[in-house]
Amino acid sequence: MAAPYPYPPAEHMLRDLRLEIWRRGGGLAVRGPAMPEVHSRAGAVGAAALGVAVDVIGGSLSLRAVQPDWAVTSTLALHLLRPIARDFEVTGAPLRAGATQVVLDVEVSDGDRSAGPCAVASLAFTRISRRANTMPFVESDAEHFAFADGGSALRAPFLERIGCRVLDAGAGVVELPVSDYVRNSVGALQGGAVVALVDAAAESVASARLVEGTATRDLQLHFLALGRVGPVRSRAHWLAGSASEAHLRIELVDAGQGDRLMSVAVVRLARFGS
Repeated sequence: MAAPYPYPPAEHMLRDLRLEIWRRGGGLAVRGPAMPEVHSRAGAVGAAALGVAVDVIGGSLSLRAVQPDWAVTSTLALHLLRPIARDFEVTGAPLRAGATQVVLDVEVSDGDRSAGPCAVASLAFTRISRRANTMPFVESDAEHFAFADGGSALRAPFLERIGCRVLDAGAGVVELPVSDYVRNSVGALQGGAVVALVDAAAESVASARLVEGTATRDLQLHFLALGRVGPVRSRAHWLAGSASEAHLRIELVDAGQGDRLMSVAVVRLARFGS
């Protein structure tokens, strides 16, 4: 995919997450390592890093489906079914590619087929008719592509590394600058980083108000506008819950664009087994 600058740059979350894209027989898979830096409060791969991998495969599949047009993410739903403690693989396929919308079905596995999927996701993309300035989508024919180079590695917990800063844990107010490290190919906050910020806001509430081991289990996210300036800030609203499970509504606003509403999400926090 062509970009207005080399993408991803040398310092970027896609590289440090060590994600890899595999293509075989027309199929597509994204693989990632279950390193401790991407663990949530549940002690396993969290929704933040998993959301990035889901966004990567979703973007690739949707653009493949709408050529020569373009597609932008409108909704993303992610459900963590069991702890992910091993390296994981994300696969997906279009359920529908119509004149206005593409809907994808995604599954996450960790090699233990007998236990079923670790997580499932669904994504919807709005189809945009090609214009003269629409970027071309050029998919590599290589079987394997690794984002990481020799020096790529997370040297801090993922949410800390992308720049998340907790301003008010109990209220779920977390801030993220729109830096090159988390931008997409058009210079806005990458979709996976949006998921990560929602998860960071939920985790901050969990750390302040819920029992240990409680983390994001279900997330339904609506993308309303691009985060171009930043910082992007969250605000959380407690909908219902207890000390071990809670439902939150989380909004993201771009403070650099007059608190423009970017995204709205509903998140369920719970421990595995509940």
